[in-house]
Amino acid sequence: MKFLWLITFLLALVGMIAGDACPKGFKSQNNKCVTQRPVHGDCPKGSTYSAKVNLCVHN
Repeated sequence: MKFLWLITFLLALVGMIAGDACPKGFKSQNNKCVTQRPVHGDCPKGSTYSAKVNLCVHN
C-alpha cells in the first residue's frame, strides 16, 4: 500500500505516452500525424487535406 501512489503515477505516465501515438496508417512528421492522400479519393476518416504540406493531416 505504501507504493500505490508510485504505481498509479507510472500507469498514468505510460497512458500519456501511449496516447501521443498516431493512429494506424499515419506517421508523425513535424509534430503532426500525416499520411499520403490517395490519387482518386478523399483523406482517411478523421483527417483533412492540407495543401500547405500536400498531405492528409489527422485532426
